[in-house]
Amino acid sequence: MNRNLTFAAIPIVLVLLGGTIQVARPLPAVEVRPTASQMTLPGQLAVTFPSQGQAAIGEDSLGLVTETPNEQPAAIASLTKMMTAYLYLKAKPLAVGQDGPVTTITAADEQIYQQDKAAGDSVAKVSAGEKLTERQILEALMLPSADNIATLIANQVAGSEAAFIKKMNETAKELGMTQTTYSDTSGVNPSTVSTAHDQILMARAAMQDRTFREVVRMPQADLPVARRVFNVNFMVGKQGISGVKTGSTLAAGSCFVGSYPFTVGGVPHTLYCAVLGQQSLRVALTEDVAILHAAAPQFVSVPLPASETGVAQLTAPWNESTPLKTTAPVQVFGYPGMSVKLAAKLTHAGLPIQAGAEVAALAVTAGPSTQSVALVADRPIQPPGFLWRLHR
Repeated sequence: MNRNLTFAAIPIVLVLLGGTIQVARPLPAVEVRPTASQMTLPGQLAVTFPSQGQAAIGEDSLGLVTETPNEQPAAIASLTKMMTAYLYLKAKPLAVGQDGPVTTITAADEQIYQQDKAAGDSVAKVSAGEKLTERQILEALMLPSADNIATLIANQVAGSEAAFIKKMNETAKELGMTQTTYSDTSGVNPSTVSTAHDQILMARAAMQDRTFREVVRMPQADLPVARRVFNVNFMVGKQGISGVKTGSTLAAGSCFVGSYPFTVGGVPHTLYCAVLGQQSLRVALTEDVAILHAAAPQFVSVPLPASETGVAQLTAPWNESTPLKTTAPVQVFGYPGMSVKLAAKLTHAGLPIQAGAEVAALAVTAGPSTQSVALVADRPIQPPGFLWRLHR
């Protein structure tokens, strides 16, 4: 064999080997990007907050909507009991329509009632030996806003008020209530403080429980010893108000977190408004309801803008691309001036891609809620040819 011929063939072999490797290399991924990274709903939300205290608005799916500027922690009185009830139902979930386990009132429970009554606190009368279901305990806590029942719940759930208060503060952090400190279970203590912002978060979390929703919308309830008790929230059941909680002390003034169910495009929603530090309970209720009524009609369902360029673009490195489109109109629920984030991700990377194939998803994020929308290719994408693979 000719040694020179053998050596001469080596470069050819290397070129062929390199070309084979180059052609066989995995293809780079196609990329998908939204046409726009965000959209803003037209207009600006128009609400008038009270001239004193602080206020905030929130909605079930959107979370906090707007609030008074520079909020500082302030006493919240019996709004505290939303957290007490929330933890009670977390510890002892109560099925819809059920009354739950029975608690027998002890002599110690009756003594606490007598002490709270003597101190001028809100109470629900109890007597040793009386039997109360879990639902009745919730009714006594939330309707007449009984401080003695808050103590009963704390002892039942955590063994002591101190242990229960620790749970309250831990849960506040979990809910993102960064300006809230609980010092008691009822709100009598003026060092139990929060903001309108945080009380929207609290109400929104508590109202996810259907039993909680059922109790706070009751105008009255009948208990074994206390007999008929009435909801301090005298607006409940009127002007569309379905809850949630009132609170009044000298330190806190008057406070109210109201809830207002409404529908947009046949879809149910609930709007919340918190007002703190008002002159009287009547003022707090009136201001809150006025804000809810003014804000709710401004919430709308807006179609996601669509065009020939689609809502996203899929691009391949070998100079092929296609618009990505939704298969049906997409509605975005929100309020005027709300910013909506848009992001796209690939869900199918196989080649070739046929026109009409579902290949990606668009994430439409409004507040804490995200809806995922399927995207389909408007045009086909073919794998790259031999020369592109070779020269890439």
